[in-house]
This record gives sequence, structure tokens and C-alpha cells, in this order.
Amino acid sequence: MAWLLQTSHDLPPADVAGAVSEAMAEMGATASCLYLADYDQRALHPFGPNAVGREPLDVDGTTGGHAFVRETGLVVDTDDGTRMWLPLIDGTARIGVVLVELADPLPEDSVVSGLERLASLAAELVVSKGHYTDAFEVVRRREPMTLQAELQRSILPPVALITAQVAVAGILLPAYEVAGDSFDYALNADHLEVAIIDSVGHDLHSSLISHVVHGSLRNSRRNGADLVGAYAEADEALARVFTDLRFATSAFGQLELASGRFRWVSAGHPRPLLVRGLKVVGEIETVPAMPLGLRGAPPVVNEVVLEPGDSVLLFTDGVTEGRTTGGERFGVDRLADMLGRVLLADLPLAEMVRRVATAVLEHSDHQLEDDTTLLLVRYAGH
Repeated sequence: MAWLLQTSHDLPPADVAGAVSEAMAEMGATASCLYLADYDQRALHPFGPNAVGREPLDVDGTTGGHAFVRETGLVVDTDDGTRMWLPLIDGTARIGVVLVELADPLPEDSVVSGLERLASLAAELVVSKGHYTDAFEVVRRREPMTLQAELQRSILPPVALITAQVAVAGILLPAYEVAGDSFDYALNADHLEVAIIDSVGHDLHSSLISHVVHGSLRNSRRNGADLVGAYAEADEALARVFTDLRFATSAFGQLELASGRFRWVSAGHPRPLLVRGLKVVGEIETVPAMPLGLRGAPPVVNEVVLEPGDSVLLFTDGVTEGRTTGGERFGVDRLADMLGRVLLADLPLAEMVRRVATAVLEHSDHQLEDDTTLLLVRYAGH
């Protein structure tokens, strides 16, 4: 592990997988391979020199996929020894798995723990080295990405963050064609900032609208503006840049970690869902403001006090309006029911979000007519 860390400083990004395999070989691995999750989290794709001859793995229904879903290592006995599947987790955001093959059918605990630490370092290297290359991006894509989707992906935070006090996970679909939806979060010393954005249209203009709102909200919070001021700044920015009444809906706010008080502004956005005691209570009463860009009056700041264990789900209207042509909409009731079921399954937060999004996709026969975005926040308390 020390060798890999030292070597990584001037290691070309494309050589990360080879260096990880070399380090694992020193721990007794006869073979290893990195698998990276694609953007809609449906498959895991082999990467690096040991990827030759290996096929992608479905997230659902495979052993490697199970390690990814559960975010925990799996050890499988084989005729030739042992096969280990270890999750690649950057901080708390999962990015894939690593397959490790061992000749020993009963590896010592020290070997297993050493390989787990190497997998953790491998995940960190993939993320940090990814800033300097397109290699990881290319392998994670099942199909070409549109320009508007490329723009949206470039500004997203990591898909999940988990701490002792608060956790957040988001997903953005359709992965390769999304245009107007976006989400953001930032964990600061005493509060969590969150935002979800849905721009009008589904083209390059829609992506640019979302970028302006995303950047404006970040700029406002970093400059110390309150929620009313942040609304005014984003509203003014859109109206100034787009003179043809382009607009965006958004829900953005902050969760105080000490008190559980969640305050947010709804700029024409769907009402969030509240989860309490593993039960979906329902939509939170919300006073909406005008969508951003339409020169609305100062907004009402909505407020709810979360109890330890509560969760709040923010979503765009593409979630509830998803359907096949001429079919029934997914709807808020179906969304609440699906959320309740994944809560009972005791899954990692990111997996809950993925499964809800998958249900929307399946209901729409994998043909989304609008962007679909979910952002789930869980408050653990002190």
C-alpha cells in the first residue's frame, strides 16, 4: 500500500489499474481487475490491462453487482481458490468494484484487510487521477453523451455523502441525454446546503439555464447570502441573460445539523416528501414562489424540523410524470410507495435512490420523456 501511494504521485492516470493489480499481486492476488459503474448505474465495466476478455457486469443479479449495491465486500470459494469482490468507494460515494482472485481457499484475515485497504486507495486514485484524463470517463459510458448532458455532469457534486450526522445521495437521468435537471449540495461546519433544479425545455438552452441557476446559487451561499437573497440573485441572473422568459423551477435550502431545522425556498418546484420512522409521511406543506427568471416577488422561506432518522426527498416533475406513451403517470403516490419499500429493505442511501429511479425508468419502459432527478437527505441528529 505504501508503494502504491508513493508511486501514484507521478503515475499516468491510464496506468492506475495496472499499478493497483501489481500492488494486489504483492498481497497474494493471482489476478485482479477494476470495474467502474456507468452513469445510469446499470452495469460495471472492466478497466485497465486486465480488462481484456472480461465482459461488463449487470449491477442487478451478479455477485460483483451485489458488492456494489450493498457497498460491502464478498468472498466466494471457487475450485481454484478464492474470489473477492470489493467495493470501490471514494469517501462514501461508490464508483465500482474490484475483483481479486487468490489461490488460497482460506486467505488470512490480514490478507483480506490489506486487500480492502488497497481497494479503498484504488478508489481514491481513480477519482483524483480522473481530473487529468478522459480514460475513466470513456469506460463509464455505454453510449455517446450529448453536449447538454456533458455540461450538466461537469458541475455535479459526488453522487453521495455520508457522515455521522447527515447523509445525502442523488441521481440524474437519462444519464446520456439529460438537459435541464441538476442537483447540488455542500456540507459546511454546521449545516448542509442542498439544491435541485429543473430548467424549462430539453435542449442546449435548457442546460445553459440550469448552469446559470446552479452557479448563482453556489455563488450566493459562498458569499453569505440568505435564501431570499439567493432567490433574488438567481432570478435576476436568468432574467438578465435570457430575455425570452426562459425559467427554471428549483428547491434549495439548508439543514441545520444541531437542530434538524430544514429551511428551503420552492421556486415553483414539486413539494418534497418527508420520511419519519421508516414511513413516508407524505408531501411537506410548502408555500411556492414563482419559478426563477420570471421576476417573482420575494419568496416565503418554508421550514420543517426534522427528527433524528428523518429523511427528505427532493425530486423533479420528471419523476412523477414518467410514463409510457398514453400510459398512467408514475405519480406521487407510486413514488411514496416505492420509497417506503426501499426503506424497509435496509439499503445504503445511494442504492435507495438508484432503485427508486429504476422504478421510474421501468414504469416508462426506459423511455423518459423528461429529465428525472432525485436527491435524498437523511438527518441522523447528534
